[in-house]
Amino acid sequence: MVDAGRAEVYAAEAAAFEGTDLDSVRPFAEVAGAIEAVVGGVWWPAIPVHVVAARRDAGSSSARRIEGETTVIRLAAAQTTIATAAHELAHALAGPAAGHSGVFLAAYLDVVAVITNIDSRDRRHHLHVDQLREAFDGAGLTAGRRQWPEPPEWIGTAIVL
Repeated sequence: MVDAGRAEVYAAEAAAFEGTDLDSVRPFAEVAGAIEAVVGGVWWPAIPVHVVAARRDAGSSSARRIEGETTVIRLAAAQTTIATAAHELAHALAGPAAGHSGVFLAAYLDVVAVITNIDSRDRRHHLHVDQLREAFDGAGLTAGRRQWPEPPEWIGTAIVL
């Protein structure tokens, strides 16, 4: 099966996030905690997500649906970054058939908006969403229509974790 747009998405990610703290390798527990904060939040639809460390020799991370609706995100050691977490969560949100389509791109933008604004002491507002959207535009990628609720605008409000 061909995943149209995959190479373009990877190039856009590099353009948007390379050199930022979203692309910095962090401890597995920190990245898994960020994923759990998004999935446990009020915005996330009822899509179960389980996060595990990938095999030691794994070179890449993945998100796969198992047992109906549960998505298992496997994070490779070299990819324990917030950017990778957002990418894999976008696959969980968009669904397994979405690949790197416009629906996936919409999910990715929404997940970045949420994951970069969880910590009320370090909110990024729309900074990284705008960076990613501009990178998508530069790569000729267009986000599709979301099939889930729009993320809440948390700027200036408290979030209960």
